[in-house]
Formats: sequence, C-alpha cells, structure tokens
Amino acid sequence: MDNYCFPFVSLSVHNDPYDDRLEAFWIVGGDGRWAMRQSALGGWEYELAGGGDEDVQLWESDQGYFCKAKNIVTDIEEVLRVTREFYESGSYAGLGPVTGA
Repeated sequence: MDNYCFPFVSLSVHNDPYDDRLEAFWIVGGDGRWAMRQSALGGWEYELAGGGDEDVQLWESDQGYFCKAKNIVTDIEEVLRVTREFYESGSYAGLGPVTGA
C-alpha cells in the first residue's frame, strides 16, 4: 500500500470483496499510516485512545480519504493483528470501539 495508487485493501466474509455489505473490512492508507474500518459505508472504525479529533487525509489521489487523527495506526503489527482477528472471526466484536454505528 502506497497511499496514492494503491491506497486500500478490503476483506469480505462473502465471495465478492467489492460487495457493499457492511461485513467488508477495509484498510486505507500506506507509507506507515493506516486506518481500519467497516466498509466504505461506515460503521466500526479502529480508534486509538487519546488520539485527536482533527481531520487527517490518508488516500492522496482521486477522491482521497479523510478520517480523524485518532483513527490513524502507525504500528504495522497492530494493523496485521486486527486484520487477522477479523479474518479468523468475520466479526468486529473485540477489534475496537464502535464509533460510527
């Protein structure tokens, strides 16, 4: 992921990862900064305690992607841990707080 040409990855518990069902897990960003969320439609977002509420741009091409500073993860091991937990469970339970549902 490079935050410009290849700014997102999605995982789905369904056969079609581009299906807009709420079960799709998205990682957006790159270059050492990522946000994790429940689909492009909203719902669960990974949130770091003590993070700020100011808007931050991740995806820098096309329409871009903005989130709050508290949604930015800089630890790739944490991104991989959360992604693996979603992959194994197909659920957002226990992955972090619900901020948009």
